Amino acid sequence: TLSCASIRQQFSIPENIRLSQFTLKLFRRLKEEFGADADIGFREGGYLILAGENGLPILQANHEAQMAEGADIVLEDAEALVRRFPWLSAEGITAGAYGRSGEGWFDAHAMLMLFRKALRTKDIDFITASVTGIERQGGRVTGVTLENGERLEAGIVVNAAGPNAGKVAAMAGLALPVEPRKRNVFVFEAREKYDDMPLLVDPSGIYVRPEGSVYITGGAEPEEGEGPADPTDFEPDWPLFEEVIWPVLATR
Repeated sequence: TLSCASIRQQFSIPENIRLSQFTLKLFRRLKEEFGADADIGFREGGYLILAGENGLPILQANHEAQMAEGADIVLEDAEALVRRFPWLSAEGITAGAYGRSGEGWFDAHAMLMLFRKALRTKDIDFITASVTGIERQGGRVTGVTLENGERLEAGIVVNAAGPNAGKVAAMAGLALPVEPRKRNVFVFEAREKYDDMPLLVDPSGIYVRPEGSVYITGGAEPEEGEGPADPTDFEPDWPLFEEVIWPVLATR
């Protein structure tokens, strides 16, 4: 629930686009699946991914992949974007891709609670314990060992460890190139309110979107030369906001 809880179809490969479309279909039938009071506050505000001249070929190639999968994404030049969003500065912008439908953000905690509540009516055991080992016979996982010494036999083990997925896979002798990176998300207030604001991604990688009466923003970390982060480090890198993010947002 610390994620930005956003859903987009603006990816570069079909598999990612299809995963989002699968989830979007679930969002569309929440009440059928979870009951009449099911609500995750899904706001279909769209993504707006901006590119300068250098980034335009990648944006165009990604847009072709998205269109091939039936995504409702429109690619527009800077002039058209400013007509669509009059508050937007097109300084340094050549074009942008905007999701007219099927993209936006939601309440991740509400979604988690929907699943937990639904699972309580099924034949499901909730166990709170860390996995310390995964057993294999040939190419099949057969069980897991917990920190309390308990062993669970398993036909299927789902690795849903997020940034620690590589560490979990290694317990089963599998090399998975996933490791944690530290990312900072900041919440801020601003005098200006833009009701039509999508999740906007600047060519710098910095993003911003509305969150109720405030905004959330991030994407300031450099990608070059990064190594694995300490997965227990949740202390924000405060200078990133004023030194890196705010000047970009003020310009845009």
